[in-house]
Amino acid sequence: MVINITYMKMKKLIYTLSLFLMLYSCSIDNYDAPNAVLSGKVIDNVTNEPVENGGVNGGTVIHVLEGNSKQPIICNSFPDGRFVNAAFFSGDYKIVALGAFKMVSDTIHVSVLNNAEVEIKVLPNVRLNTSIVSRDASTITVKVEYEKVHESQVLNELCVIWSTYPNPNMFTFSGGGQKIEKVDSQNLSSGEKIFVISGLNNGLNYYIRAAARTNAAGSYYNYSKPIQTQ
Repeated sequence: MVINITYMKMKKLIYTLSLFLMLYSCSIDNYDAPNAVLSGKVIDNVTNEPVENGGVNGGTVIHVLEGNSKQPIICNSFPDGRFVNAAFFSGDYKIVALGAFKMVSDTIHVSVLNNAEVEIKVLPNVRLNTSIVSRDASTITVKVEYEKVHESQVLNELCVIWSTYPNPNMFTFSGGGQKIEKVDSQNLSSGEKIFVISGLNNGLNYYIRAAARTNAAGSYYNYSKPIQTQ
Protein backbone atom coordinates (compact mmCIF):
# COMPACT_ATOMS: atom_id res chain seq x y z
CA MET A 1 0.00 0.00 0.00
CA VAL A 2 2.83 2.37 0.86
CA ILE A 3 4.47 1.54 -2.43
CA ASN A 4 1.26 2.35 -4.37
CA ILE A 5 0.82 5.71 -2.59
CA THR A 6 4.45 6.66 -3.26
CA TYR A 7 4.10 5.67 -6.91
CA MET A 8 0.95 7.78 -7.30
CA LYS A 9 2.64 10.79 -5.72
CA MET A 10 5.65 10.44 -8.02
CA LYS A 11 3.40 10.10 -11.06
CA LYS A 12 1.47 13.24 -10.09
CA LEU A 13 4.72 15.15 -9.53
CA ILE A 14 6.10 14.12 -12.93
CA TYR A 15 2.85 15.13 -14.63
CA THR A 16 2.83 18.53 -12.90
CA LEU A 17 6.47 19.17 -13.77
CA SER A 18 5.91 18.19 -17.41
CA LEU A 19 2.92 20.52 -17.67
CA PHE A 20 4.92 23.38 -16.16
CA LEU A 21 7.81 22.87 -18.59
CA MET A 22 5.44 22.73 -21.55
CA LEU A 23 3.72 25.99 -20.57
CA TYR A 24 7.07 27.68 -19.90
CA SER A 25 8.38 26.58 -23.29
CA CYS A 26 5.29 27.97 -25.03
CA SER A 27 5.72 31.31 -23.29
CA ILE A 28 9.33 31.52 -24.51
CA ASP A 29 8.35 30.81 -28.15
CA ASN A 30 5.47 33.28 -28.12
CA TYR A 31 7.38 36.08 -29.90
CA ASP A 32 5.73 39.24 -31.18
CA ALA A 33 4.83 39.12 -34.87
CA PRO A 34 6.29 41.66 -37.34
CA ASN A 35 4.28 44.88 -37.24
CA ALA A 36 5.69 47.01 -40.06
CA VAL A 37 5.90 47.09 -43.86
CA LEU A 38 8.82 48.49 -45.85
CA SER A 39 8.17 49.25 -49.51
CA GLY A 40 9.60 51.45 -52.21
CA LYS A 41 11.16 51.59 -55.64
CA VAL A 42 14.50 52.05 -57.35
CA ILE A 43 14.44 55.12 -59.60
CA ASP A 44 16.79 56.81 -62.05
CA ASN A 45 18.08 59.98 -60.40
CA VAL A 46 18.10 61.83 -63.75
CA THR A 47 14.93 60.68 -65.52
CA ASN A 48 12.96 59.91 -62.33
CA GLU A 49 11.78 56.70 -64.04
CA PRO A 50 11.77 53.30 -62.30
CA VAL A 51 14.87 51.23 -63.06
CA GLU A 52 13.75 47.99 -64.68
CA ASN A 53 15.47 44.74 -63.70
CA GLY A 54 15.28 40.96 -63.98
CA GLY A 55 13.13 40.42 -60.89
CA VAL A 56 14.02 37.28 -58.93
CA ASN A 57 16.24 36.11 -61.80
CA GLY A 58 19.39 38.17 -61.40
CA GLY A 59 17.53 41.41 -60.70
CA THR A 60 17.88 44.15 -58.10
CA VAL A 61 18.40 43.02 -54.51
CA ILE A 62 17.70 45.26 -51.51
CA HIS A 63 19.78 44.70 -48.36
CA VAL A 64 18.18 46.10 -45.19
CA LEU A 65 20.17 46.17 -41.94
CA GLU A 66 18.77 47.02 -38.51
CA GLY A 67 20.94 49.11 -36.20
CA ASN A 68 24.50 47.76 -36.13
CA SER A 69 23.55 44.34 -37.48
CA LYS A 70 25.80 42.84 -40.15
CA GLN A 71 23.16 40.33 -41.26
CA PRO A 72 20.88 41.92 -43.89
CA ILE A 73 17.21 41.29 -44.50
CA ILE A 74 16.98 40.47 -48.21
CA CYS A 75 14.24 42.03 -50.35
CA ASN A 76 13.97 41.08 -54.02
CA SER A 77 12.65 43.67 -56.44
CA PHE A 78 9.81 43.30 -58.91
CA PRO A 79 10.87 43.73 -62.57
CA ASP A 80 9.53 47.31 -62.60
CA GLY A 81 11.80 48.37 -59.72
CA ARG A 82 9.26 48.15 -56.87
CA PHE A 83 9.84 46.14 -53.70
CA VAL A 84 7.78 45.34 -50.61
CA ASN A 85 8.40 43.33 -47.43
CA ALA A 86 5.80 42.95 -44.68
CA ALA A 87 8.07 41.09 -42.23
CA PHE A 88 9.58 44.08 -40.44
CA PHE A 89 9.50 45.36 -36.90
CA SER A 90 9.35 49.08 -36.19
CA GLY A 91 12.87 50.48 -35.90
CA ASP A 92 15.77 52.22 -37.62
CA TYR A 93 17.28 50.59 -40.69
CA LYS A 94 20.00 51.08 -43.30
CA ILE A 95 19.32 50.24 -46.95
CA VAL A 96 21.83 49.24 -49.62
CA ALA A 97 20.66 48.26 -53.12
CA LEU A 98 22.61 45.95 -55.45
CA GLY A 99 21.99 45.87 -59.18
CA ALA A 100 22.93 47.29 -62.59
CA PHE A 101 23.48 50.78 -61.23
CA LYS A 102 25.37 52.98 -58.79
CA MET A 103 23.49 54.37 -55.81
CA VAL A 104 23.53 58.16 -55.54
CA SER A 105 24.05 57.73 -51.77
CA ASP A 106 26.08 54.78 -50.52
CA THR A 107 23.56 54.04 -47.77
CA ILE A 108 19.99 55.17 -47.07
CA HIS A 109 18.76 55.52 -43.49
CA VAL A 110 15.06 55.07 -42.78
CA SER A 111 12.86 54.83 -39.68
CA VAL A 112 10.13 52.23 -40.10
CA LEU A 113 7.01 52.79 -37.98
CA ASN A 114 4.05 50.66 -39.08
CA ASN A 115 4.58 51.44 -42.78
CA ALA A 116 7.43 53.19 -44.56
CA GLU A 117 8.05 53.89 -48.24
CA VAL A 118 11.43 54.84 -49.64
CA GLU A 119 12.81 55.87 -53.03
CA ILE A 120 16.28 54.54 -53.81
CA LYS A 121 17.89 56.93 -56.27
CA VAL A 122 20.50 55.46 -58.59
CA LEU A 123 22.32 56.00 -61.86
CA PRO A 124 21.80 52.91 -64.07
CA ASN A 125 24.72 51.45 -65.97
CA VAL A 126 22.76 51.62 -69.24
CA ARG A 127 19.50 53.35 -70.17
CA LEU A 128 17.41 51.42 -72.69
CA ASN A 129 14.32 51.94 -74.81
CA THR A 130 12.65 49.46 -77.15
CA SER A 131 10.25 50.03 -80.04
CA ILE A 132 8.81 47.98 -82.89
CA VAL A 133 9.89 49.16 -86.35
CA SER A 134 7.90 46.69 -88.44
CA ARG A 135 6.10 43.37 -88.30
CA ASP A 136 4.77 40.71 -90.63
CA ALA A 137 3.15 37.33 -89.90
CA SER A 138 6.13 35.74 -88.15
CA THR A 139 8.86 38.41 -87.95
CA ILE A 140 9.31 41.58 -85.90
CA THR A 141 11.99 44.22 -86.36
CA VAL A 142 12.89 45.89 -83.06
CA LYS A 143 14.91 49.05 -82.46
CA VAL A 144 16.92 49.26 -79.24
CA GLU A 145 18.13 52.69 -78.14
CA TYR A 146 20.94 52.61 -75.60
CA GLU A 147 22.99 55.04 -73.51
CA LYS A 148 25.93 53.96 -71.36
CA VAL A 149 25.89 56.19 -68.28
CA HIS A 150 29.24 55.66 -66.55
CA GLU A 151 32.25 56.64 -68.63
CA SER A 152 34.59 54.25 -66.81
CA GLN A 153 32.52 51.19 -67.77
CA VAL A 154 32.66 49.21 -71.01
CA LEU A 155 29.45 48.14 -72.74
CA ASN A 156 29.79 44.38 -73.20
CA GLU A 157 26.42 43.15 -74.49
CA LEU A 158 23.29 44.44 -76.20
CA CYS A 159 20.39 42.00 -76.22
CA VAL A 160 16.73 41.53 -76.95
CA ILE A 161 14.49 38.98 -75.18
CA TRP A 162 10.94 37.93 -76.02
CA SER A 163 8.40 35.66 -74.36
CA THR A 164 4.70 34.86 -74.29
CA TYR A 165 4.79 35.74 -70.57
CA PRO A 166 5.27 39.23 -69.07
CA ASN A 167 8.69 40.61 -68.13
CA PRO A 168 11.09 38.17 -69.81
CA ASN A 169 14.70 38.37 -68.68
CA MET A 170 18.04 36.93 -69.73
CA PHE A 171 17.41 33.75 -67.73
CA THR A 172 13.67 33.16 -68.23
CA PHE A 173 11.88 33.64 -71.57
CA SER A 174 9.25 30.89 -71.86
CA GLY A 175 7.73 30.55 -75.31
CA GLY A 176 10.27 32.96 -76.78
CA GLY A 177 14.01 33.45 -77.09
CA GLN A 178 16.90 35.88 -76.92
CA LYS A 179 19.50 37.48 -79.17
CA ILE A 180 22.84 38.62 -77.77
CA GLU A 181 25.33 40.91 -79.49
CA LYS A 182 28.85 41.07 -78.03
CA VAL A 183 29.95 44.69 -78.42
CA ASP A 184 32.82 45.13 -75.93
CA SER A 185 35.37 45.67 -78.73
CA GLN A 186 33.33 48.48 -80.33
CA ASN A 187 33.70 51.03 -77.51
CA LEU A 188 30.01 51.99 -77.71
CA SER A 189 28.52 54.73 -75.56
CA SER A 190 25.11 55.53 -77.10
CA GLY A 191 23.14 54.83 -80.24
CA GLU A 192 20.63 52.45 -81.79
CA LYS A 193 20.71 48.79 -82.76
CA ILE A 194 18.24 46.83 -84.88
CA PHE A 195 17.26 43.26 -84.00
CA VAL A 196 15.14 41.00 -86.20
CA ILE A 197 13.07 38.40 -84.35
CA SER A 198 11.74 35.59 -86.53
CA GLY A 199 9.75 32.39 -86.09
CA LEU A 200 6.92 34.01 -84.13
CA ASN A 201 3.37 32.70 -83.95
CA ASN A 202 1.10 35.30 -85.50
CA GLY A 203 -1.75 34.41 -83.13
CA LEU A 204 0.20 34.99 -79.93
CA ASN A 205 1.04 38.11 -77.95
CA TYR A 206 4.75 38.49 -77.17
CA TYR A 207 6.45 40.61 -74.53
CA ILE A 208 9.76 42.13 -75.67
CA ARG A 209 12.51 43.77 -73.63
CA ALA A 210 15.97 45.04 -74.44
CA ALA A 211 18.84 44.19 -72.11
CA ALA A 212 22.41 45.39 -71.76
CA ARG A 213 25.38 44.55 -69.59
CA THR A 214 28.60 46.42 -68.87
CA ASN A 215 31.81 45.19 -67.27
CA ALA A 216 30.65 46.44 -63.85
CA ALA A 217 30.96 44.10 -60.87
CA GLY A 218 28.09 41.69 -60.33
CA SER A 219 27.32 41.07 -64.03
CA TYR A 220 23.84 42.59 -63.66
CA TYR A 221 21.74 43.38 -66.74
CA ASN A 222 19.84 46.59 -67.33
CA TYR A 223 16.43 46.22 -69.00
CA SER A 224 13.98 48.34 -70.94
CA LYS A 225 10.30 48.53 -70.15
CA PRO A 226 8.50 45.62 -71.85
CA ILE A 227 6.50 46.23 -75.01
CA GLN A 228 3.81 43.95 -76.46
CA THR A 229 3.17 42.80 -80.00
CA GLN A 230 -0.63 42.89 -79.66
